[in-house]
Amino acid sequence: MRISLHPFRVWNGGARLVKFAWNSQVRRVSIDSPPTFLVGNQHSGTSVSLAVLGAHSRIHAIPYETKLLEKNSDLWFRTGIKNFNIRAIAAGKQRWVEKTPNHILKIEQILEWCPEAQIILVIRDGRDVAASMKKRTGRLQEGIENWVARNRHSQKFWDHPNVHVFKYEDLITDFDQTLQGILHFLGEDYEPQMRNYHETPRRFYSLKIKKPENAFGTNHKQHRNWQINQPIFDGRGRWKNLSSEELDLVYEIGGDLLNELGYLEEEYSRQAA
Repeated sequence: MRISLHPFRVWNGGARLVKFAWNSQVRRVSIDSPPTFLVGNQHSGTSVSLAVLGAHSRIHAIPYETKLLEKNSDLWFRTGIKNFNIRAIAAGKQRWVEKTPNHILKIEQILEWCPEAQIILVIRDGRDVAASMKKRTGRLQEGIENWVARNRHSQKFWDHPNVHVFKYEDLITDFDQTLQGILHFLGEDYEPQMRNYHETPRRFYSLKIKKPENAFGTNHKQHRNWQINQPIFDGRGRWKNLSSEELDLVYEIGGDLLNELGYLEEEYSRQAA
């Protein structure tokens, strides 16, 4: 039997609905926390952040990018939230977090339609974002332009009480403290086992976890899925492989924001040390 639980996905939900019914009626599992959205520019560490949060005993990670705000429909949005609630309860969790990077452009809409929503925003060094985009698509300029545009668009919400901003680099250099800050914002307790998030197989983008021969074309989703099943890794400094001409372009477009966010100062400090 195929069951449609919301307007943007039809799935075979029989087993999940049984789990939902059992957990909600017998175990009395219910959603007790606000909808939570994880956003950020592409190639900024949102996927690994979602995998880490999904290792919490109370948090269910929605295992696909829903693009929930794409249709600009309040009904679509609310139906999606109901579906996420069902998924979380079926998984025995009391709350969920959804990750669609481009929702960084929809923060205002999320808060308008759901004033209690909590939004976690990841920022990564724009030079590394641009270098990663160049490796994947060959479009370096587009990578840095999008990084500037999306982060500038979200900047007015960085101090909003419903928004928590953290740097991908801080997750790398001080995992426990950075995660504690995120969980404090969510009102959740820190759980040490979250560092071992990779020990539970996750299939966010592909049914396959094995590393493919390359990360391009049809292998891209499998490569992304392999990445989130690995221990936390240091992806900093990829921009150092860019040519001087490419770096000049990155600094011309993104230099002001890189400086505001402290990335240029941090790099100078590391070199001086």
